[in-house]
Amino acid sequence: MFFVHKKLYIAFTLLLIIFFTFVNFVFAQSSNNSSLGDVTLGVAKMVEVKEKDIKDGSIISSTDNGLVLSNSSYDSLVIGVVARDAAILLSGKYSATAVPVISNGQVYMLVSSKDGAIKKGDLLTTSVIPGVGVKAIKSGYVLGTALEDYTEPDPKKVDKIVVDMNLHYFNSKPAFPGSLTDIFKIALLPTKEGPTPIFKYIVAAAVVMGSFILGFLTFGRTAAKGVEALGRNPAAKRIIYLGIVFNVTIVVAIVLVGLTVAFLILRL
Repeated sequence: MFFVHKKLYIAFTLLLIIFFTFVNFVFAQSSNNSSLGDVTLGVAKMVEVKEKDIKDGSIISSTDNGLVLSNSSYDSLVIGVVARDAAILLSGKYSATAVPVISNGQVYMLVSSKDGAIKKGDLLTTSVIPGVGVKAIKSGYVLGTALEDYTEPDPKKVDKIVVDMNLHYFNSKPAFPGSLTDIFKIALLPTKEGPTPIFKYIVAAAVVMGSFILGFLTFGRTAAKGVEALGRNPAAKRIIYLGIVFNVTIVVAIVLVGLTVAFLILRL
């Protein structure tokens, strides 16, 4: 009886050793040491690229000729960042030129100080340096947010920092004029997402145009009625003027509401 219990104890011990070895292996694959401590990377998908020997942290973009290292500023056709140590790897193409790419979540990205030193919280974008990100300093398509600083004074040097990936269009202008310019710029901007965001921008543009048309029609009717009333009763011009001002305020409110709704649609 003792011999049986001893065998069960040995088997149970071996199972525990195997289990903890497996757990340690998984966590070793999904975390790296940085100034942030252990960083859990996102989910990667294998994709086929044109170049060979691509470094970890390189930014990949889509072109008419396939997937390549991104090599233009504020590239809207970015698909993600190469991460061979991703936490989870989805099935896909496996070949000599296939690499795992993370499109969302935390990832180690190659960066340069070409457009200025990078501080935690800065938005990053693509650059003319193939596969390397830089600080975003104007409106355009961005990759995500830096989670640590990069202050290397030599812009020719590159290194990896942790980035929270969130591909989207960034507008550096104030909200009011910026939201209006966003609608028309992004509607014509090609992105990897396809027609769904374009439809969103078209709807936002339609909302803005509708609010302007409604506002001007309302203003036209109000102005015509005000002039007519003033001609009939000049003595009541003060009240008529106040009525016109009130209606003009309503028109401005209609336009502002339309712009606000369009801005919110763009940020969905």
